Amino acid sequence: IKLIDLYWPYKLILGHCPSNFDGPFPEIPITCHWDIDCPVGYKCCVFNNIAVCVPSIPVEKKCPDRSGTIGLCVENCFSDSDCSNGQLCCSNGCGHDCTPPIIVKPGQCPDPGFTHQCGTRCFQDGQCSGEMKCCPTSCGQACRHPI
Repeated sequence: IKLIDLYWPYKLILGHCPSNFDGPFPEIPITCHWDIDCPVGYKCCVFNNIAVCVPSIPVEKKCPDRSGTIGLCVENCFSDSDCSNGQLCCSNGCGHDCTPPIIVKPGQCPDPGFTHQCGTRCFQDGQCSGEMKCCPTSCGQACRHPI
């Protein structure tokens, strides 16, 4: 048992809340307080100030790309189970460290097209709400709905 489990017993379900809600679903509770109140594969999400169980949008957790970098040549972990707080055991360029993952949501980014608003508004999918992904634009990156 991990120390965090003793102090925070309410597990968060991996995945994201969808942007829209087309429920209710008769086979699941109408309201919830925590993800643990919902059946497997569902999350407790808030829509119109009401928390309800909805199917979770799956996400993939990956190690950040560290190509071209060199870290300490020390093995601080050997597998993801050696890490806590959702971190992954990732290469640092020489050894391995427990590292916060990047989140990859399903779907593909739309064509960058042309935009008048330039700048980097996100670096990874995990920074975007609902099912939106962090996608390249004509002059930066922004959260966009996948195709």
